[in-house]
Amino acid sequence: MGNGGIPKLISEIDSLLNPLEGLTLEDADLDFGSDLDIRNLVDWIQSGNKAKKIMVLSGAGVSVAAGIPDFRTPGTGLYDNLQKYNLPYPQAVFDVSFYRSQPQPFVTLAKELWPGLTHSPTLTHSFLKMLSDKGLLLRLYSQNIDGLEYLAGIPDEKLVECHGHFRSASCIECGTTADPESVKNTIIKDVTVPKCDKCGGNVKPDIVFFGESLPDRFHQMLRTDVEEADLLLVMGTSLQVAPVSMIPDMVRCEHRVLFNREPVMKIRTGKDLFLPGNCDDQVMELCSILGWKQDLLEENAKVQINNSSNFKNDEGTERKNLRKEPREKT
Repeated sequence: MGNGGIPKLISEIDSLLNPLEGLTLEDADLDFGSDLDIRNLVDWIQSGNKAKKIMVLSGAGVSVAAGIPDFRTPGTGLYDNLQKYNLPYPQAVFDVSFYRSQPQPFVTLAKELWPGLTHSPTLTHSFLKMLSDKGLLLRLYSQNIDGLEYLAGIPDEKLVECHGHFRSASCIECGTTADPESVKNTIIKDVTVPKCDKCGGNVKPDIVFFGESLPDRFHQMLRTDVEEADLLLVMGTSLQVAPVSMIPDMVRCEHRVLFNREPVMKIRTGKDLFLPGNCDDQVMELCSILGWKQDLLEENAKVQINNSSNFKNDEGTERKNLRKEPREKT
């Protein structure tokens, strides 16, 4: 592919998926909905009829407080810190075609990113678990592959992991399911490429790479959830990756709330609310006003890897200790 090849193509796609990039606030015509504030959100939650089916769209920003970098922040984002892998372009580490011919960069990175070994759920993850426990969560659509929603204890039926997860694995050639523990040990202990027992192809965890389709569960649940949701929370995302980035425009609910450092979507005056800053800070303020602060702290303390003798540095063991129930592949 000439004239810049794949890196140029990805850059062009990124610009199409994020039409606000490079625009000033005046150019983007963003309205900050200044007539609403966090107390309006409190009222909606406490009303008993305005926020009974809360839909949440979360991105890498909800995990930054756990020590996991986001992907796109200049200087600190993952894509800006992959030089040691000598990639032709940063996104290649998650490209299925590149993995087919040069899998080692992803294997090395996967050892560092593997869920449940180092990073614990944040206050935001525990807040979402509380919404579920209180019967207020319709569904959480997570763009993350860090598994922290799962480790926080959010029920399977309430969670859609849009870009897959590390808890199962399969061959990129024939699709044969591989033993997840064997794949995990091969990557983490041996730092080598897992191979398919059937065809000899490269095996990887079932996270979605460029060139692969999103899980069927995403499409199945989204059709009805965008109609049923009565409130949308958008948390810690740049809204740059389609089709997940389209969700805020698909929902039919009256109100949408953006927890984010930057205003990445249009805020409709009188309907939407923008809460700028770090997700955990805003969640803490919200829970303090709701009277949930102590419950939030206690819930989060339960799922800290280094603070409980019940936990071992293994994602599956941690979750079983919390819930004692099996997990189906999605």
